[in-house]
Amino acid sequence: MKKILSAILCSVLIFTLSGCDRSGVKNDNDSKSNIKETTNDEDIKTKEVVLYFSDDQAMYLVGQKRNIEENTAKAIILELIKGPSQLEGEEKLFETLPSNLGLLDVQVKEGIANVDLSGDTVQDISGGSAGEGMALYSIINTLILYEDLGVTKVQFLVDGKKVDSIKGHYDVSVPISEDEDMIKR
Repeated sequence: MKKILSAILCSVLIFTLSGCDRSGVKNDNDSKSNIKETTNDEDIKTKEVVLYFSDDQAMYLVGQKRNIEENTAKAIILELIKGPSQLEGEEKLFETLPSNLGLLDVQVKEGIANVDLSGDTVQDISGGSAGEGMALYSIINTLILYEDLGVTKVQFLVDGKKVDSIKGHYDVSVPISEDEDMIKR
């Protein structure tokens, strides 16, 4: 009888202990990692970047400062695609890239930013040779003059392939350097 009673008590004890989990138990390491994650979320750092947009005559590029959270060439070009902010008291700036421009990828290797655009949307770049120049050099000057990226030249691709030109006016078959003469001072 003692053996049966002992077996029942052991079974009840094992059953009771196995039903407990650690969800209600706090571990010092868990609370420290939660504090660290919260701190990181609260301390999101932004970087100031100068984006180049067209002036009202499509003759010069004008810099506009913008804070971005992601410090990558792709994030910067996506900001260019959004267009300029129209702030009161500042010169009116115009977009250089169509809002539907497809940016497939941007890879920076050995100082060259390979900017891959969608062939379905590059034809929406408007304005003939002036519009094409503004579009290309807004990307080129923005990426190269933002020194944190380490970009020295920009190579344009369309649908992953090198092309001679985007719209027939500028040679993009080789990597291109910045043109600071296009920037209004």
